[in-house]
Amino acid sequence: MASYLLHGLWLPVSGLSLWIEQVEGHKIVMPSAVPEGTFPDVVDTILSKKTFRNRARVSLRTPKGKDVSLMVPMAMFAPDEAVETLAKLEYLDTDSQAVSAEQRAAIAPDLLWLIRAYRGLYRFVRAGRVTIRLSYQAGEWYPMWQLASGLGERSWLAEMLASAPGILSINNRALSDDLADELTHWIAYTQLRPQIDAPRAAPWHEFAQALLKTAPVKKGRAQLLRGLNEWKDSITSVDLQLVFLVEEPPNSTDSVEDAAWPIRLLVRSGTDSPLPVRQDQLDRGSVEKLREARRHAFDVAPRLKYNSAPASRNAGDWDVYLTTEQLVDFVTHDAAALRKAGFTVLLPKSWSHMETKAKLETTEVRDPADAATKAHIGMEKLFSYDWKLSVGDTQLTDAEMQELITSKSGLIRLRGEWVMADTQALNKISQYMRELADTARKRALKELEQLAATAEMARQLEQPGWEELVAEVERRRKEFNEGEQEEAVTLADLREMALKSMAEDPVAFTGSEWHTSLLGGLDSTAPDRVDIPDTVHAELREYQRRGVDWLYWMSRNNIGAVLADDMGLGKTLQLLSLLAVEKAAQETDGEAEAWKPTLVVAPTSVVGNWAREATRFVPDFKVMVQHGTGRLKGEELVSAAQEADIVITSYGTVSRDFLTLSKVEWDRVVLDEAQAIKNASTRSSKAVRAIPSRHRVALTGTPIENRLSEMRSILDYCNPGILGSASFFRNHFAKAIEREGSDVMAERLRLLTGPFILRRLKTDPNIIDDLPEKSEQIITVRMTDEQAALYKALVNDVEQALAKKKEGISRRGLILASLTRIKQICNHPAHFLADGSPVTIKGKHRSGKVEELMRIIDQAIESQERVLIFTQYKAFGDVLQPYLSEQLGCEIPFLNGGVSKNRRDQMVEEFQADNGAPVMLLSLKAGGTGLNLTAASIVVHMDRWWNPAVENQATDRAFRIGQQRNVQVYKMITAGTLEESIQDILDGKTQLAGAVVGEGEGWLTELSPEQLADLMSYREQEK
Repeated sequence: MASYLLHGLWLPVSGLSLWIEQVEGHKIVMPSAVPEGTFPDVVDTILSKKTFRNRARVSLRTPKGKDVSLMVPMAMFAPDEAVETLAKLEYLDTDSQAVSAEQRAAIAPDLLWLIRAYRGLYRFVRAGRVTIRLSYQAGEWYPMWQLASGLGERSWLAEMLASAPGILSINNRALSDDLADELTHWIAYTQLRPQIDAPRAAPWHEFAQALLKTAPVKKGRAQLLRGLNEWKDSITSVDLQLVFLVEEPPNSTDSVEDAAWPIRLLVRSGTDSPLPVRQDQLDRGSVEKLREARRHAFDVAPRLKYNSAPASRNAGDWDVYLTTEQLVDFVTHDAAALRKAGFTVLLPKSWSHMETKAKLETTEVRDPADAATKAHIGMEKLFSYDWKLSVGDTQLTDAEMQELITSKSGLIRLRGEWVMADTQALNKISQYMRELADTARKRALKELEQLAATAEMARQLEQPGWEELVAEVERRRKEFNEGEQEEAVTLADLREMALKSMAEDPVAFTGSEWHTSLLGGLDSTAPDRVDIPDTVHAELREYQRRGVDWLYWMSRNNIGAVLADDMGLGKTLQLLSLLAVEKAAQETDGEAEAWKPTLVVAPTSVVGNWAREATRFVPDFKVMVQHGTGRLKGEELVSAAQEADIVITSYGTVSRDFLTLSKVEWDRVVLDEAQAIKNASTRSSKAVRAIPSRHRVALTGTPIENRLSEMRSILDYCNPGILGSASFFRNHFAKAIEREGSDVMAERLRLLTGPFILRRLKTDPNIIDDLPEKSEQIITVRMTDEQAALYKALVNDVEQALAKKKEGISRRGLILASLTRIKQICNHPAHFLADGSPVTIKGKHRSGKVEELMRIIDQAIESQERVLIFTQYKAFGDVLQPYLSEQLGCEIPFLNGGVSKNRRDQMVEEFQADNGAPVMLLSLKAGGTGLNLTAASIVVHMDRWWNPAVENQATDRAFRIGQQRNVQVYKMITAGTLEESIQDILDGKTQLAGAVVGEGEGWLTELSPEQLADLMSYREQEK
């Protein structure tokens, strides 16, 4: 028995440590107390270079079983030094004659275990079984190697940890992670170190150099972390896979009814051959991962839950045995579902099951008299069709198709091989065939009756050629009676069948790509590029050009369009450009007199913005605003609208004037913020639907706010009936997607709606070259009745007070104080009253600004964007913070002057994290500079500083290096108040004689009483 023991520990953070125990009395001693020759020479050499001045607290157990915690002097090794030390000690775990039995006995089991762990990891590293991770240390991100997570690595690590001496696991709860991460990295580091300074044709990439040198990365850290994690997740997700292997019954003498069909659940790592699942041969982590995969498979394929007694000695722990009936159902239904869910399903080679699909070949029926340049599709365009069925990759002949359709068992012999067909799918296909044939026959009969009536009238009037016309009727009647008439249906008929089949079993369509896409058969193709005329005074970005191309194609073919670009991507500009393109085309064709106006219906708050944008981008257009108490009525309105290019109105005005507006011959009606008609039963929704036009367009950044029915309502406005009735849509699509989470139905609905909706997000890779950029928008909101009453009372008091203070500092102080109080009222009554009253009363907002803020936040959450909210006033932030926290279901941070530096830094770090709060509140002074908040891409200024430099500094917390999205800035002002008056002055709409308008608010104190009273006076807005 050894008198001294050399122990080894791998401690958190510090890594490898060595310490010495004197066995007699179980004392901890220094190397100087150990007699020479006790340890092998290599150990003495290593220990002689260490001072043992480092101490660490270690949990030990005495021989009597008592647990103690002691500060132990030990030799600690730097990471790369630890690897070199373990490499030198490796031969102690061999039969080397250089070490005596007594010296080998002096090496404690814990150190021997660490040596063996090093040897195993070294072999994995040399075999390349490593991946890369990012480690956060001292505020920096370091790229480091780590052990791969394959079956071999997992099993080895599980066995090692199971055999680890207790002292190692007790003193390091994260021993597994330290081995897989820290020790693996430094082994790889020492192996690759010679490569760092070796001659190269080109310098190392920054990331590779940081990895080789264990240095922090300098660029793109957050993006790099996300990308690296996604890459590692993709490796992990395919590393361990469940494979389902269907085998023939082992006992060939069993009858079909008694047969037990084995479905082997195998496990495969990477591209290795799959093996039976045997839990005792896998580590716990692998078993749990596979169990989760099996649970998911059972959810996808419930028939796998049926289990009978194993029929083979080679069976795995999780093998399943099905009856013949269950097997047919499994192969028919579950195999495809499992494959779609990412599982591999292998079928016997001796027989096959092939998916049965229906395809409808469509051809446009053209009238030779129509000029090709005038061909418009519309939904009433005629198409001939021809059914085709295929099994697997084999398209059937008419005879084979008939045999398959009439098959009752679903099992047929196809060209020498037995295949199983889904009788339910075949029955549905047969039903589609009959329904479409009935539709075509009814259309042909109606056309025949119309032709017969025409021929009879021509005969009675003895018009030239009536004999030929009567003969044509007789010919077509004979074809009809014999069932040989040309089968043709409208695009609307095909769309109706496509809609129904998508809700049940999809039918594939072929024909022109655009026709097929309109039937939900594939993604829409890119339309031809159109030229933007010089009348458009703007340089359109590429994605905006594509938007105009798409709108123009939809318009030419009389198909309603939903332009659902994200906030700030220029929907207004694209629509105005479309109008300019169409007007230029009509003038070129000499049809300028046929030009008809477009009606734009928008929320009241953006009516003025539409007028400004039209004047700015298409200044040659005649723009008419139909809004307010002075708007036109009756025939005067009809006459003026017919002379305009664009008429802009609000939803409220349409609900009052729709009868008169319906008398105008509109070319197009455009709905901005079209989610306003998401409820088809509202007055404004019914009003806009009552206005006839050739073409309809909906503009919205949020086609779905809460439910799919909202998107259906918008699409139904643009193309009535395009998604069926409300009840059909609810029962066949909405319930399956919203309640059951059906990915299949969601994808089918995407194909059905895709041709009619163009949606681009700020994160869309097609427009990524345009990012990031900053766009700003002034949002004008209305006061509530409570705010208006407080505002009018305050203005009256201020005017009386100013009458007594004609000049001097006291007058200037009164004006600035009054401006603050005006802003408080515009923000929220509770901010002004400081009475602790609630933000809303009975669910109704007391502030127009807060109501608009919630709309912006809701849209941001829908598009997975985050928001910064700036206010000048801590008191207003104190009002908003608890309300927002309650509404959003999480703690909303509020960074203000009262927050300590440490808490400020913590707030920023937490907000910047991937799981940070969706919203952050900041006071303008405390949060306006020195912060990096690029997790947010939307900035809202609740109250104005009227100083662009200050406001831009605040905005630049989000709009700065590292921002990956467009930054949208909203600056709120309240209509009819001093806020709007100041904005009008800054925009050049209002002139103040003799006034010097500067940045900030100081210039207001120099105004005359009359000028100030005019600016402050409340101008009530029409509701």
